[in-house]
Amino acid sequence: MASTRHSAIAPLLDAEKRSHLATLLRSRLQHPNQFPLSFAQQRLWFLDRLQPGNPAYTMMAAVRLRGDLNAAALERGFQDLVQRHEALRTRFVLVEGQPCQQIQPTGTVPLTRLDWSALPPEAQTAAIQAEALDLAQRPFDLARDGLVRSRLMQLEAETHVLLLALHHIVSDGWSMEVLIRELAILYDAHRRGQPPALPPLPIQYADFAVWQRQFLQGEVLEQQLNYWRSRLSPAAAPSLPTDFPRPAVRSHHGHRHGLGISPDLTAQLQELSQQASATLFMTTLAAFQVLLYAYAQQPTIRVGTPIANRDRPEVANLIGFFTNTLVLCADLSGNPSFRHWLKQGRDEAVNAYAHQDLPFEKLVEELQPQRSLGQTPLYQAWFYLQDDPVATVAFPGLTLEPIEINLGTAKHDLKLGLWKSPQGLQGALEYSTDLFESATVKRLARQYEALLAEITRDPDQPIDALVQHLRQHEQQQRSHQQQAMLASQRQKLRGTRRQTFTSP
Repeated sequence: MASTRHSAIAPLLDAEKRSHLATLLRSRLQHPNQFPLSFAQQRLWFLDRLQPGNPAYTMMAAVRLRGDLNAAALERGFQDLVQRHEALRTRFVLVEGQPCQQIQPTGTVPLTRLDWSALPPEAQTAAIQAEALDLAQRPFDLARDGLVRSRLMQLEAETHVLLLALHHIVSDGWSMEVLIRELAILYDAHRRGQPPALPPLPIQYADFAVWQRQFLQGEVLEQQLNYWRSRLSPAAAPSLPTDFPRPAVRSHHGHRHGLGISPDLTAQLQELSQQASATLFMTTLAAFQVLLYAYAQQPTIRVGTPIANRDRPEVANLIGFFTNTLVLCADLSGNPSFRHWLKQGRDEAVNAYAHQDLPFEKLVEELQPQRSLGQTPLYQAWFYLQDDPVATVAFPGLTLEPIEINLGTAKHDLKLGLWKSPQGLQGALEYSTDLFESATVKRLARQYEALLAEITRDPDQPIDALVQHLRQHEQQQRSHQQQAMLASQRQKLRGTRRQTFTSP
């Protein structure tokens, strides 16, 4: 489950923003059942009109549940969630040529139950993947469909798999954490036959969308725009080298390559972060920027990253699409040491967080970069670091284990995602198969792990020395691979000769 929360310095609301939102909370908006879309929703709605049913914007969660599961209590918990969060029963319709949110008075999430306990383990694994792909790739009709789907599969008497698919227009990574956490509370209440004990929500997502459009005007809007104009001019994104020519319209076909950072190396990265008054997010991002610098052989790098955009307690427990994209700029010219570069990256991130209110969609509209259906405007690479949301949730009587599902999609050219786990940082490089060969991405993953190890060994090395180390490391890897191939060929040849001598 991808999340947008990283442990950066918490951004503060200015007095004007607090006043606007406080006014909204005091007088709950009394609108007919037609609300504007938030800026983020409007962009996804527009993209859906260009490529209807694009599975790249389906959010997927797969969890193995071990223990005595009460499926009826789980299903009732889902229905409570839908009634509690208006976003989960929202449709997106055209009214006088403009898209609007239309909230349904009631809604349901059918929990389809499947019994696969008679299948062997290998067949169960394949069936889970196939069912997840079916859920994720079946198009959503934003004007007519419920935008939440679920499946519950029984594998053994006390082993089940829960699959959830939500369209991104009503959800984000933080929302998936809210969903799982509140579902656990509702499930427990129904399991024990007691009324759910969740406090009422002070506002709903549609209220946020109305407030956002009221707030981002005049001086507030101009102040935000001025900062981003200074950071992102010219608007053209620096190009990454690709293995294949960029298509005019990207297919969103993609693949993932996993990577893992040992607990010891993760601890060393944490220590380096503390020394630089930075976060682990900032340190691992700085390393990713160095990797892209080495790969692209150009000093200017732009990386998109998600930010939760939930800097008020009133929206902390809402399900909805709040995530905003920040474009972090890097200029690695001058050959600074990594420690110095990390401090620069920390300052860049802090300044970006202070100007996080400007929606990415509004920024693109203002800067007017050359638009193309073949790429994302303003940046090409994406990075995030998250906590493991499942590890922090307790379902009474059940053990939860996340399951990795490869949906075969990619929203970005290249995306590095990392998440914290007891085994250290785990992660994956997701890439567009329109642009990159798997061998290229495997090499990048290998180099990133080597780069992190070299950074912790000596963070005062100049960037160019780190790049040179990466090249030497890659040459050694290739040499080892060639030697292994030669050894394998010799072994086969010896086996063939022995067979020849012993043949009758």
